[in-house]
Amino acid sequence: MLGKTLPVPRLECIYGDAGCDYLYSKCMFLKPLCWTEALSSLRDRITALTGYKFRIVIGNQYRSGIDSIGWHADKESSMGFNPAIASVSLGSCRKFQIKPRNGRPTDFWLEHGSLLVMHPGCQSTHLHQVPKTNKVVSTRINLTFRPHTGGSR
Repeated sequence: MLGKTLPVPRLECIYGDAGCDYLYSKCMFLKPLCWTEALSSLRDRITALTGYKFRIVIGNQYRSGIDSIGWHADKESSMGFNPAIASVSLGSCRKFQIKPRNGRPTDFWLEHGSLLVMHPGCQSTHLHQVPKTNKVVSTRINLTFRPHTGGSR
């Protein structure tokens, strides 16, 4: 903001296929760690359920209600055109909001173990966020499974 670097208001990491580096907001670069057995098993279960293939998973840890992510769409070119994104929530329940561009938001409460799928086209027509809250909430982990156009499998 105005030439200053601000800290990301959550902790994050990435796992995925070799060479599937991820750049977002034109300045945040993530190099994937190798898939763990648990993450690749979860990826395979989500693929079987949805029919979508995923090559990376971004893990975000929201430590408290102060950790957040503002309104955005996941439209990085490395994910290809109109990507599907599958989001698994673990831990504390948090509000997730989605809205059409220039529209009103719809609130969802993502509980432990929930799966939210944003189908192809959603990132072109909608924005989403996990807003800050003053309520006392414990840690939430969010795993977002995404496609990727690079790397090797």
